[in-house]
Amino acid sequence: MWKKFGFVLAVIAVFGLMAWSQEKPIKNPDTIIYATIGPAETCDPAYAYDTASGEIIFNTYETLVFWPYGVADAKGVDLTNMSLDPAKLQPLLATEWTVSEDGLTYTFTIREGIRFHYVGVKKADGSIEWVDYDSLSPEEEKNIVPGYGELTAEDVEYSIERAMLQDRDGGPIWMLLEPLTGYSSMRDLVKAALGKKVDDLKTLTPEEQAMIYKKYIDPAVEAEGNKVIFHLAQTYPPFITILAGSWGSVLDKEWTIAQGDWDGKADDWAKWWNPGGGEVPEKSPLFKAVNGTGPFKLKRWDIGVEIDFDRFEKYWRGPAKIKHVVIKKLDEWSDRLLLLKNGEADIVYVPSQYLPQVEGLEGVVVHDPIDVPQVALRAMFFTAPVVLEGNEFIGEGPWDGYGIPADLFADVNVRKAFCMLFDYDAFIEQVLMGKGYKIHGPIPKAFDWAYKDDPSLDWNYDPQKAKELLMKARNGELWEKGFNLTILYNQGNAERQIAAEILKTNLEALNPKFRVKIQAVPWKTYLSYLLSGKMPLFIIGWLADYPDPNNFAVPFVASYGTFAAWQGEYMVENVFKPYFDDLVKQGMATTDKAKRAEVYYKIQELAHDLAIDIWLPQRYPYRVMRDWVRGWPINPIYPGPYFYPMYKAYD
Repeated sequence: MWKKFGFVLAVIAVFGLMAWSQEKPIKNPDTIIYATIGPAETCDPAYAYDTASGEIIFNTYETLVFWPYGVADAKGVDLTNMSLDPAKLQPLLATEWTVSEDGLTYTFTIREGIRFHYVGVKKADGSIEWVDYDSLSPEEEKNIVPGYGELTAEDVEYSIERAMLQDRDGGPIWMLLEPLTGYSSMRDLVKAALGKKVDDLKTLTPEEQAMIYKKYIDPAVEAEGNKVIFHLAQTYPPFITILAGSWGSVLDKEWTIAQGDWDGKADDWAKWWNPGGGEVPEKSPLFKAVNGTGPFKLKRWDIGVEIDFDRFEKYWRGPAKIKHVVIKKLDEWSDRLLLLKNGEADIVYVPSQYLPQVEGLEGVVVHDPIDVPQVALRAMFFTAPVVLEGNEFIGEGPWDGYGIPADLFADVNVRKAFCMLFDYDAFIEQVLMGKGYKIHGPIPKAFDWAYKDDPSLDWNYDPQKAKELLMKARNGELWEKGFNLTILYNQGNAERQIAAEILKTNLEALNPKFRVKIQAVPWKTYLSYLLSGKMPLFIIGWLADYPDPNNFAVPFVASYGTFAAWQGEYMVENVFKPYFDDLVKQGMATTDKAKRAEVYYKIQELAHDLAIDIWLPQRYPYRVMRDWVRGWPINPIYPGPYFYPMYKAYD
């Protein structure tokens, strides 16, 4: 009987909804479903450096400050409140902050009365159990142990210190270490502190660890009452914007320790340094464990398949408008398109060349283009030398016409030729649907004060000039022998696939002895190949961590940046170190924009002259969604959708 009664109520509810929404039913009205590509790597804010992981952290954890957003939903686009101006940053876990006149001291007042998703409750036997805060009645909340799941200044201090000490290889924590200690990595810091190079910091003695922590880490971040004070080692113009990134997320200290993470002691932190050598995210105790103050709780993570969130009912700003969020990882465009058509997905990732397939679909809204600055770049990178041993991506190995020489891209003229064999205009027209533009270096046009608007720096498709360069390479031997290589791309990324195919087509048309294979692999596999140094060419993008040209100069041209190590020892020692490292430092040595601009102009000129990468054209942003989507925030600095203000309705 109760089942039948429930069915009647459900029928009434459905017809009521249909009438209210003018006969247009809304599927899954309490759930936002997002269909996209690329699996997340980790839930650990100090480890994560990919946008898919950032999407999880962005919605479950919070930072001291937050970027304001506009809205681009099914009702229209309103960019009034969106900003990338550091002066417009909004308080989040901090209520206010001050900066000293010399720019070296930042003081934040921490918001009080905020709880994490899970809190520590004292049991009858005196032990502490971590429970879902939403599950507690007002009476049960009285059993919460002070500080266990309650935001404090000590939590902020611990979170930043833990991140710096972890400093996994290839991770984001250089952004905290550099301004706070003056060093870009814990290895560099230890080398300076001990006067010797130490590759494995886990070999440090307890005494050495304690000295390093007390001298460099502990003084950098201090908790005093409800205030957190950052002491910078040097002037660092974008510091406060760095704190708005996922690596600035605040953890509950007691909960994190309970998961088996750093215990807060000065003399044993090296046990948690560089988990898994930066290659095995599962080695972090917070790989799948999440406990933030954000508007959503992680319910389930089926790696590579689906991520489910439930809203945090006791969220300090009030519960989200939507109850559930599902992120589906679907590499095949046809699968995502079917969900969109059927209303089983509310927002989807659509490669730009497929936009004509969704424009005009009933119940689907497309905003294209959206007039916001892009703070992202993508490129095809050269590796020199490429690892030969056990390398399946260089034909049969030895350079006999069926492989490549390990140092193929050590020759600047070979790099220039490859840059000339990419058809940029065709990519803009065929892939970006005519709504894109060329770039010529590591500084995006969004930073108009630092971008050198000089067409002579653009690469253009020029097969004749490329042929001349390649015929001279290695005294003509390259042209006579040819080569065989494979270009990989991550499954589902059609734009990268086509970019690789454009280069393949033009290389093989130039000389039939040039053989190129295109191969798709899962994202996790792609990342592992990046670290192996076996890909002669790799394609990857970069979304700004913070909106400043330094955040593009470091990863793209600094010898210690994210991409340098993947491009091989030759590129590091003979290109990035001698030509770019000093310039990158000069760009951060002053707050004078005019002086900084001159430095970034020089970086762009050198990037062109040395042909360090093939710069893929940029596209103006766009969005595709069902017509019931409301409140979708937009700010180009976000790693993905911010679900808190979103909901589904016809209004």
